[in-house]
Amino acid sequence: MSLPDTSANVRQRLLDAALQLFSTKGYAATSVRELVEAAGVTKPVLYYYFKNKEGLYLALMGDALGDFFQVAEQARTAPGSVTERICGYCTALLDLFVERLPVARLIYAIYYGPPQGAPHIDFEASFSTMLAHMEQLVSEGISTGEFRQVCPQDTAWAIVALLNTTMEEQLTQTRQVRVDRAGLLRLLALLFEGIRT
Repeated sequence: MSLPDTSANVRQRLLDAALQLFSTKGYAATSVRELVEAAGVTKPVLYYYFKNKEGLYLALMGDALGDFFQVAEQARTAPGSVTERICGYCTALLDLFVERLPVARLIYAIYYGPPQGAPHIDFEASFSTMLAHMEQLVSEGISTGEFRQVCPQDTAWAIVALLNTTMEEQLTQTRQVRVDRAGLLRLLALLFEGIRT
């Protein structure tokens, strides 16, 4: 019995194949045979790294969400004024979204599309995290006098709405993106004008 291919890029080849096939065919319609053929490996190799198709999907989503939470936490605790930290937070997450656009498209398809039989993942957790971080930052801005007395929850929703709208604008493939990173910063500047002391 031969050992599974353990070269450094095998795991990534499987993840790339899964992303491409899950995005084009859907999770349920993608077979293990198709996954291993696309990655250029055998079934035992997939089983060695991920146990099964579900494990491969969970690893793909886990890697993406892990990156999100890491970037969000780093941006939230970065030095600078609250305004600078909010801008840094939003642009860091937007940059990650654009960098991982194929994964973002898959997440949107699974979250908003018809059920595909994919294992459940709490995609709401990332949105809740953004809201909590924004509310915390706005509250900090109020307590330091950078912002006037505003409702932290409402302001957090407004900031996250701008970020989400900009992210969703990046998903388009048929027309020019209307709001990009620079546009997001301009929209945030307008919002800050209304809440500064």
